[in-house]
Amino acid sequence: MKNVILVVAAFLVSIVAHAFFIYYQSQGGYIAGPNDGLSQMVPFKHFLYETFHKGNLVYAEDFGFGGGIITQLAYYYATSVVFWLTVAVVSLFDALGLVNPDLELWLQLALVVSVVRLAVVLLFTTYAYRLFHVQTLYAFAGAVVYGVSVMYIRHVTFWEFFADAFLWVPLLVIGLERIIRLGRADLFIIVSAIMLINNFYFAYINLVFVLVYVLFRQFIRFPEDRLRRRHQWMLYSGSGVLALLLSAFAFVPATYGFLQNERPSLAHDIPWLRLDNVLYDSTILIIPAAFVLLALYRPLYRHTAFRLFSSMSLLFIVLHFSPHVGSFFNGFSAPQFRWEYLASFTIGGAVAVGLSQWRFETRAFLIAAAGTVSLYLLLGLFGDVASWPVGLVMFGLMLITVASLWWKPVLAPYILIASCLIVFNGYTKLILHDKSIVNTNEAFVNSSRYDSAEQRELIDFVKEEAGPLERLDWMVHLRNNTPIVQSFLGTSLYSSILNGNLLTLYWSDLEIDMLRESVSRYGTLGNRANLHHLLSSPYWMRNQNVSSEAPYGFNLLAETERYAVYESETRLPFVRTTTSTYRQAELDDASMLTREQAMLSGVILEAGNETPTPAQSIDFTTEGVDAALDDDTLRVTSDEGGLDLIPDVPATATGDLYVSFNIRKLEGDGFFIQLGGYRTTRKPEASIYRTDLTSMTLRTPLSERVPLRLPEGTYALEDVTVEWEDYSTLESALDEADARPDIPVTWDGPDLDFTVEDARPETYAVLPVPFERGWSARVNGEKRDVLQANYAFSAILLDEGRNDVELTYRPPFFTVTTALSLLGLGLFVGYLIYLRRKEHPFT
Repeated sequence: MKNVILVVAAFLVSIVAHAFFIYYQSQGGYIAGPNDGLSQMVPFKHFLYETFHKGNLVYAEDFGFGGGIITQLAYYYATSVVFWLTVAVVSLFDALGLVNPDLELWLQLALVVSVVRLAVVLLFTTYAYRLFHVQTLYAFAGAVVYGVSVMYIRHVTFWEFFADAFLWVPLLVIGLERIIRLGRADLFIIVSAIMLINNFYFAYINLVFVLVYVLFRQFIRFPEDRLRRRHQWMLYSGSGVLALLLSAFAFVPATYGFLQNERPSLAHDIPWLRLDNVLYDSTILIIPAAFVLLALYRPLYRHTAFRLFSSMSLLFIVLHFSPHVGSFFNGFSAPQFRWEYLASFTIGGAVAVGLSQWRFETRAFLIAAAGTVSLYLLLGLFGDVASWPVGLVMFGLMLITVASLWWKPVLAPYILIASCLIVFNGYTKLILHDKSIVNTNEAFVNSSRYDSAEQRELIDFVKEEAGPLERLDWMVHLRNNTPIVQSFLGTSLYSSILNGNLLTLYWSDLEIDMLRESVSRYGTLGNRANLHHLLSSPYWMRNQNVSSEAPYGFNLLAETERYAVYESETRLPFVRTTTSTYRQAELDDASMLTREQAMLSGVILEAGNETPTPAQSIDFTTEGVDAALDDDTLRVTSDEGGLDLIPDVPATATGDLYVSFNIRKLEGDGFFIQLGGYRTTRKPEASIYRTDLTSMTLRTPLSERVPLRLPEGTYALEDVTVEWEDYSTLESALDEADARPDIPVTWDGPDLDFTVEDARPETYAVLPVPFERGWSARVNGEKRDVLQANYAFSAILLDEGRNDVELTYRPPFFTVTTALSLLGLGLFVGYLIYLRRKEHPFT
């Protein structure tokens, strides 16, 4: 009966905690941040569900240009236990005809999943705290401090899968205590293995917590501890190895995906200190007044459990103020404050033990109460509180907490729970809703800023017109995952883990501009017709006001009031064959246009053997427009000044110009660059999301005068070159393709098949399939290497004559990791048998 009451209490508290969001969703709102929430979390869940129901879980051709699901989506949901439990429930309801698993359903489910997840967190954490001789009520109150914390609902709102991390900490502590007290590592192995499978990133954070906890427990011991330290470390290390083996099939490819990802090093120094007001209005960690008072109440330090949790809490609170610690927990990258739920757990433990062991001593209480009030006064007056109503509420909750422990300690846990719920809902309303998701609603989701009916009308038309593997270059402004949201084969993607080869292709190998500088994404093909042909992207869709920037050779196909779709007059086959190979290293100093032309006339390989013809570089003159160029320094004196480039080309010339340059704004702030009708932006130098690359190549239609415009400021402008693309190389490639027989291609997720007839010796098949570890090939039944070609794509050496080619994708190291996981399973079963025969191992 007590367990039933506890479960009911957990769900009741969870529902009350989500009270404002329940109301907001009832009014048509959604619990998803306007940036990553709508751009990544919801689309990825819907995408994985649809991909799963196609019978595919390892590779998707519609994930950007194509990508491995585990390597690039394990950071999100591909291996998430909570997500796949949700998928199981949704699949059942879908089969019964009770739900339509569209994007809107996944938007609505975020709230339901959060309510259930928080209730489970409260139950797990209550059990963990009870191990330290804490009565259930006080353990539950401490669990509320942990679960009903601002970081939990912040994670749910902006990066929903982050909130899953709350589940593992109490389970890890339970598992560790079983090792220390009973000499049994079974639970710790299971929890650790599932955690490693679930998310490698938070597994790293949680394993750091495990190390800290174990180190503290080496010095803070309990009478129940039955295992010697040496035997503890034997079980820690052995169980860690077993957990790694069990999880290898998912953990290894996921970690490999993280390691092969490209992200520029942080260009500026990380400060040692970052202060926020953790008593009043921190957006990361708000310390409850009960902990402050209990931490200052000296008699509680007689109790071992309180010393354990309070000392760990004080350590984590101090570390919270250092961005270097945020960088450490973020893999030594830019500081991110995602780990503070560890502090909430230890604070909750200290509160649970403190309330359970509370014995009133007047002098000690007065000192603790005076210290608590003084700290709140100090940070309230000088801590830059966001608003005086917030300050008054927080100060009032502190006074009520102090009063309850003085006059009615029996009410303290209830007041603590109520305080947490008030702060939680206040944070939800004032910070998350009012400052972030106030416009995340049905109207926004169906608007032109996300997914409008007018956009879908044109996309549906293109999907009817396009061939099976033809792509459409289109994305809503700032929404690189538009192809996933609107369900078409596109040319853009936004994910923290991406194919590193594609990122370097965009940033440096071909310098493809993405309309704005940013990391963790790629998008559009820079309106470059060569790339549209090479990457099987014959469709281009934009707002009507920029349709003049359509790639060369593209004609209007369809339009609505706001949008237009253009189609290329010509196509290159999806699989091209060539005997001309160019050595990649020989092109290191070549221009971007020269590289494009080499890709058209042959294939760029690491071991190529030819040298391409350089692109046509042309002379040009410049004229300043509200600007002055002095050597390599350009001073712009108006909001849209700069240079006019006047190319020296024949009056009858046709085609495009490729303008390349290095540019940096000396003031360090962000700026736009407009070349002709094409506009892009660069981030401030202090941004953690800048690529730190200053070299650019922009395409613009050929004209007598090309305006280069910049905002007011001083710029370092160097190495300006102009090249003329008359598309003769593309025309030759098209003629060669027309002279060869068609190559039928079938691509379904991890399986790609095609046949080439009458191949000459040393012929390569070149495919716009991203090169990625995991692809294997067979040519006429014999194994053949898949080669990295054209910087980020794939090629296969063919035999002379007919070639039946089969490509298959499996997650990286699939055979080895599967064998390791099976070995781990066998060892774990053996360990369980050993435990059954030996009641108290090592004790």
